[in-house]
Amino acid sequence: MSREPVRVLILIGQLQQGGAERQVHELATRLDPREFTPTVATFEAGGHYQTLLEAAGIRVVVLDKKGLREAHLPLRLARLMRRLGTDVAHGFLFPANWRLLLSARLAGVRAVVCAVRSTGIWMNARHRMMDREALRRASVVVANAPAVREDIVSRAGLDPAQVRVIMNGVDTSRFHPGESPLRSGWEGGAKEGQLIVGFVGSLREAKDPLLFIRVAAETSRRHPGVRFVVVGEGPLRQRAESMAREANLADRIVFAGERSDMPDVLRAMDLLTVTSVREGCCNVILEAMATGVPVVATRVGGNPDLIEHGRTGWLFPHGDVAAGADSIQTLLSDPGLRARVGDAGLQRARDEFSVEAMVGATADLYRSLL
Repeated sequence: MSREPVRVLILIGQLQQGGAERQVHELATRLDPREFTPTVATFEAGGHYQTLLEAAGIRVVVLDKKGLREAHLPLRLARLMRRLGTDVAHGFLFPANWRLLLSARLAGVRAVVCAVRSTGIWMNARHRMMDREALRRASVVVANAPAVREDIVSRAGLDPAQVRVIMNGVDTSRFHPGESPLRSGWEGGAKEGQLIVGFVGSLREAKDPLLFIRVAAETSRRHPGVRFVVVGEGPLRQRAESMAREANLADRIVFAGERSDMPDVLRAMDLLTVTSVREGCCNVILEAMATGVPVVATRVGGNPDLIEHGRTGWLFPHGDVAAGADSIQTLLSDPGLRARVGDAGLQRARDEFSVEAMVGATADLYRSLL
């Protein structure tokens, strides 16, 4: 007699474009439906990945937590778990993790997975306490990079055996080298022969787009022909645009906003720069590597787990504008080196960071918990 599929509830704060949201989409849509029935719950309606999940036949439940509804959220989430007959509850990121754990206890769900996707340096004392208590009570904690695992074990005092590393996966059928229609006509465009250095990410403190502007200004002084593209939206956009004007970059930088055509975005670039304050397993680094685009990134969080300095990319200390510009200059001034670094990153992405490996490791984890 065949077994009923394992019923998995995945909880995440929202389903707009973002790295964790992308991994939730990949996981929910790629789990074998003969063995798993996933449901995705979120606190905010709408978003790019809600549309994609529902189009793929995955049920998405919106649990509004605005105003007084926040106080009743654990009970509503617990009722949802009981109604679904949830076998495994899987939370993504701090806002989901602590609420999920409380609700799973009320619903009697024993297998609870908490996913942590960056180091916890941003947290205040209250957040650290809540995070620590939630992670300690989870069945297992999933870190998306070895550096994140070390941080969790240290700050939450967890038994290392409770923390499993499952690296993010990149879909190499979508992200691969090729030509991009954006290359020549990208909202003001780059003239033929010009080099394009890009930034992709939310324009928020964690990704530090203002550091990118400072590094771009220094790079532009050394390479006047280079063009810069910023892809993403967020509360720091206006300040970043103002800084770009003050640095005389207005005619050399494009603020392209949020885009859904990320494979073409990356193929249009000669180099990607990641200026984050903190990171776990950075999705856009993996996507750039899979596209054959060299990456210059800050030496924070899980970035050194992805980039082998000098071979599959370049690393520099966060906040060091000169070091960032030096790294970019090294790659821009040597087309042969740029090609070798891009090829090495491409090979590593294909060998070690496939989306199939991420989904397979997560499915194995679910099986082990049951």
